[in-house]
Amino acid sequence: MSTGQIIQTVLMGLVFIAWAALMLRAVSLWRSRAHEAGGSVPRQIGHWLRAPEDKSERSTLMFLSVVLLVMVGTTLTLG
Repeated sequence: MSTGQIIQTVLMGLVFIAWAALMLRAVSLWRSRAHEAGGSVPRQIGHWLRAPEDKSERSTLMFLSVVLLVMVGTTLTLG
């Protein structure tokens, strides 16, 4: 592997770790809210997607998702 590929792999790993941590936090939040409110997880996901108090976390997760998809696509395209 070349130096560029090593750097790309490390960066992709770091982005994935950040994405996974945020996703785990979001899923935990959905479950705890569903438990507290006595509702269902899908209903809490809908609330999370619309709630202004979750906008920052939602935006960060969506941004990291797009970055991760672009990185994977670039890796597959350029080899």
